Amino acid sequence: MEHDLNRDDLALLSGAVGGALAEGFDIRHRTQWLPFVVHAAEIGYLYTGDEYWPLFSQKTPGWDFGPQWKINSNRSLIKRWFKQFAAEYGGIQPEGAFAENFNIIAWPITHAVMPVDLQRQMAQLLFEARAVLTSEMLDDPNKLGACLAARTGRYSERFQKLCCNQSLLGHIAAALLSGDDEGSPYLVQSTLVRLVADLTQENDSRNWLAQAKRSAHSVRSRGFLPRVSAQRAAQHTHSLSSVTNPKLLLRQEKTGWHLHLELPDLSVLQTENKQVGEELQKRRPKIEGRRQPLPRGALLYPGREALPTWPRPEVPIIQLEQGSTEVNELIARRCALSKGPWWVFRKQAGGLATEVKGRFVRPGREYVLVGSAGSKPPALSWVTEASILTDGVDAFEVTAPPVISDVETIQLATAGLSVVSNVSIQPVGLTPAYWDGEGSVECLAGEPVMLEVRSAQATEKCSVRVNGGLPFLLEWPMGSKQLTFALEDLAVGTHEVHVALLTAGAGTPFTNGSLSVTIRDLHPNLEAATEGAGIRLLATPARPKLAEIWDGRASLSINGPTAMKAELTIVLRDDNDNELAQHQTRISLPFSDGAWKNLVAQELRKGKWVNAYNAAESCEVSVSRSAVGFASLACERGFHPLRWVLSKQRNGGYEARLIDRTDVANTEVFLFPVEDPLSGKQQDAGERIAAPVNGGMLRATSGDVTAAIILPPDPNRMRQRQSNRPIVRYGENSLAEVQRLIFGHHHWCDADLSADPFSHRQQQLVLDAITTALVSLIAGTRWAHLEQKRVRLTSRTPMGMLDEMQKLVGEAAAQRAVARYIARHLWQWDSPLALREGFRDAIDAISVDSGFSDSRTAARFLLLLASTPGSLAVWGEAERDMMLRCVMRSPVLIRAARFAVLGTEAFREEPELSAIRDDQ
Repeated sequence: MEHDLNRDDLALLSGAVGGALAEGFDIRHRTQWLPFVVHAAEIGYLYTGDEYWPLFSQKTPGWDFGPQWKINSNRSLIKRWFKQFAAEYGGIQPEGAFAENFNIIAWPITHAVMPVDLQRQMAQLLFEARAVLTSEMLDDPNKLGACLAARTGRYSERFQKLCCNQSLLGHIAAALLSGDDEGSPYLVQSTLVRLVADLTQENDSRNWLAQAKRSAHSVRSRGFLPRVSAQRAAQHTHSLSSVTNPKLLLRQEKTGWHLHLELPDLSVLQTENKQVGEELQKRRPKIEGRRQPLPRGALLYPGREALPTWPRPEVPIIQLEQGSTEVNELIARRCALSKGPWWVFRKQAGGLATEVKGRFVRPGREYVLVGSAGSKPPALSWVTEASILTDGVDAFEVTAPPVISDVETIQLATAGLSVVSNVSIQPVGLTPAYWDGEGSVECLAGEPVMLEVRSAQATEKCSVRVNGGLPFLLEWPMGSKQLTFALEDLAVGTHEVHVALLTAGAGTPFTNGSLSVTIRDLHPNLEAATEGAGIRLLATPARPKLAEIWDGRASLSINGPTAMKAELTIVLRDDNDNELAQHQTRISLPFSDGAWKNLVAQELRKGKWVNAYNAAESCEVSVSRSAVGFASLACERGFHPLRWVLSKQRNGGYEARLIDRTDVANTEVFLFPVEDPLSGKQQDAGERIAAPVNGGMLRATSGDVTAAIILPPDPNRMRQRQSNRPIVRYGENSLAEVQRLIFGHHHWCDADLSADPFSHRQQQLVLDAITTALVSLIAGTRWAHLEQKRVRLTSRTPMGMLDEMQKLVGEAAAQRAVARYIARHLWQWDSPLALREGFRDAIDAISVDSGFSDSRTAARFLLLLASTPGSLAVWGEAERDMMLRCVMRSPVLIRAARFAVLGTEAFREEPELSAIRDDQ
């Protein structure tokens, strides 16, 4: 809100608001609502992401008490006044995810223009976007806002939510990028001066804003120069492949090649449809060739996924589950793969092969040729059959000889392949964000594109055309075999660079070549770089939350030169970016996900780190080695409407406090004790809650918003109790009862863990107890007795019980055969993949007869049901319930799956925490 009031005026206004409240705020005061709107917006300017209403009450004495007041009525009154302000004075209508989740406080915070704690991120965003600014954007705040909003993927969650209102973002940015001595048509001068003054108090922000403004001034100056062939180039560029196209690559494994898909950052599509960002956060992506959808938000950052089946060219490669028609059609247009029926991949170092979209080969290089199943490859001695682990295609190794004859070239043409030998075009200088080694390169906006043309023949001139525009001639260096030149100011998008080589007196070129150059305006995917990448820090999901990193739900690994030592640093910070704790250690590369989990468990879940984690808002993980490289990952706790905060008491116990940022006062809280984990007792949401002796789970719900946390036990008092084991009671064998146990397991599994290591132990006890109860319910009385016996003996299955399990799987001949097969192969199933594939073979004869469509699907579902049933909560309801009915009709399936799961755990010396994962 731009009120043009100075500090003295604001003090008078706040005093008038306080006076009205002190006098009871009757009808005569309520007609004068505008001062309250200004007052609420000023508090929004001071808002730091914590709870708005306590801050409002602190700055507005008398607001939340008095006989005539009710909290919900007061809050609704604020919203009503802002809506009236928008109608009468043209105020801003809050938009986006933040407005949906916080439909009252979104009004004062939006009208605060830019809260103080987000201004530093605003300056950084303008600085990082300076290379992609155009005069068209600077003249149109809506286009500028859309461009900036698409670049906020690495910023804090609250800043992203605020930037969902692209129009407001664009107006603020356009005003900040105006000249120092210029007024702005987008903000009142006093508001702009206030913003700039606050921004420039901090050194980095001051420098970022200054450089962004210099870039904007340069763009405006260029806008007065003539634009050569701009329209033609733009039309040509539009038809070229998009920067959002996924990439296919092959990874060599022990038994063959496996297809992986490089997922693009689709947040850039917000520039075309502002609904894209919200749907990417809320909807699960479905990938053609992968059975299960990806987690929500997976397409907001680059990532990589293995595909068990080759994508069908006629089906969109990416769609959003239950997404809108408009967004899914946009994604289908902007995310396309090569159509086939043949695909060419050039072998790279490290067991990778990247796609050559031009489908050409060069003499002396090695490729992998992939074709639709049954396709006949070129009949050449140096094209041999290869093993590929992806269904639906065949693969062939291509080892091109130093010289490819005309006859061989004709044979290659039968698969749509061509040969290029006389000329090559490749990037030089800075390592590009992506280079397939042949005809496609990606660079970051703002960097000059340095290209080198090589020719095996004598050359005098080189003609270069970009996007079919007018050619320009370059003199070829005398006696040299290569020519280097730079392309500057290429717009974001994909451009075709075509070169033709000429000799003296020749009217036509003797050879030519082309290169596809894509300019990206977002961070490069370091893992895709083929050289010079140094150290790579990889996480799944690509931008995990602090809790996901801490409790093991996210995976983290570090790649680098084998056996090289590197420095690993972990820092926890509070909401003001102050350091709470730091840990440094030397590691040996590569550093696996298992090594990371061990480090967290052994070094970080103790001492000062426990309290530091409970108070932390963010974590930075960085790894470095001098002269090799540096990589870092920032993890935030995230901006949530509901959040639990734990504090340790002097007596050793814990208390939990709920931070409620929702706009309503109807939040419900239930406490589920460990000893009775599916029976919750309602608690007062506004009071501190003491953790039970054995620990438990607190679950808060407000509308569709939920926050849950595992409460640590009190170890000293817990030892004094005779029994600390969870007891899970269940009713009759029905679909509803099975669903109740599945969702109960999901709630406990999905809850955040505290830093106390005992909370993880108690969580595992509950999850094991729920899984045991679910299996006992479906498998029958005799198996239920066996489960009770196993629990009494040990937390792990004794080897001596495996014979008894085998006998109880089933009595029919086919059932006994399944049990024998499992028993003979348990020792071989030493990985989740081996277990899944082996169990599929074991049940192949009985799964289809039980109603499953195929044994692969049955194996994955049954192993999850017998080990981590809560993971099935995110499956489609119709599909999940259909499969549950199949299992309930044929309980031999759950008995066989449980035998396989417990048997493989017994054979492992140290069973993995999550041996079964729903990853494909």
